Amino acid sequence: MSQQGQIPINPMVPPQNPMAAMQVPMPMHMQMQMPMPLPMQMQMPLPMPLQIPFSIHDPAASSGKRRRDDEAPGTAAVTEQSAAKRAKGQDVIFRIVVPSRQIGKVIGKEGCRIQRIREDTKATIKIADAIARHEERVIIISSKDNDEKVTDAEKALEQIAHLILKEDDSSLDLSKVAAGHVAANTIRLLIAGSQAGGLIGMSGQNIEKLRDSSGASITVLAPNQLPLCASAHESDRVVQLSGDVPSVMKALDEIGCQLRENPPRQVISISPTYNYAAIRPSQPYLDPTSVDYVTFEMLISETMVGGLIGRCGSNISRIRNESGAMIKVYGGKGEQKHRQIQFGGSAQQVALAKQRVDEYIYSQLIQQTGTQQSAQLETAKQFVV
Repeated sequence: MSQQGQIPINPMVPPQNPMAAMQVPMPMHMQMQMPMPLPMQMQMPLPMPLQIPFSIHDPAASSGKRRRDDEAPGTAAVTEQSAAKRAKGQDVIFRIVVPSRQIGKVIGKEGCRIQRIREDTKATIKIADAIARHEERVIIISSKDNDEKVTDAEKALEQIAHLILKEDDSSLDLSKVAAGHVAANTIRLLIAGSQAGGLIGMSGQNIEKLRDSSGASITVLAPNQLPLCASAHESDRVVQLSGDVPSVMKALDEIGCQLRENPPRQVISISPTYNYAAIRPSQPYLDPTSVDYVTFEMLISETMVGGLIGRCGSNISRIRNESGAMIKVYGGKGEQKHRQIQFGGSAQQVALAKQRVDEYIYSQLIQQTGTQQSAQLETAKQFVV
């Protein structure tokens, strides 16, 4: 019999030390499963900093700048992010192609107009020399990117474009004289090849949005349609804007912003230079005052003039480049049944240019003849039935 106050002893179980029973080591498999205890301060979650949603955060408010009423709260942040992609203080460069007949209107008497633009905008403006007497010229506009909404270069570009589009009494009626350079109300920009992809966008989405938003006709010309003055870099492309003046100016403003946000990858020289190795006229230029200079005129049906000139003058420009001759088309659209075409150059240049025009006329006549024969055949079938 066990005494009171003592632990009863089971004869089947060997006696154990009570303290040893309390200090039984934990089995190994249980030790592996049990997590190691961590200090209390490590187990407690750290306080997270207060995060403000992006759509509410406005850098303009913190910087003290007053946001425009028509700007969304996040617009300023997007603008700051775009500006952060550009190197601070890098050059913003635009190159605009000016027709030879309008360069005097831009420069002004003794350079007064171009000098006034320099003083008003503080931009650097340089005018490249013409390669040939009747060729276009490139005006190079540059300034530092000071992270302002509109740079000095953009201001100068806008003023020069206004001068090009401005009509005065002394200028020729551009609707009646298609000298083959550019149509009326047209601005042409020279851009780097690395900028063309971003301007066009995937499957042309970006340039289509620009057309819709501005209402202007915007075309990126093919590399083989570069004018001689645009041959400083072989990868350069020409962006052509045409339409009514407000639409052209709006498109120019939007494209200028895109080109500023997407600077060229290669270095664009501010000094007007030409890559003469890339200038490849098949025939040498001949001055009209030379004794070897000849002219030739011919008439062409009004219905064929549009196809001869081509979209944005692509067809007639190709004939000029192949022959080296000057080609002018006179007469307004719809004024008469025939239009006058004038060729100028050496006898060989004029002959080659006329041959190309004759080939086009012949191809059109063949198509018209085939269409008429098909129509007559269909009419005959109706009578037979």
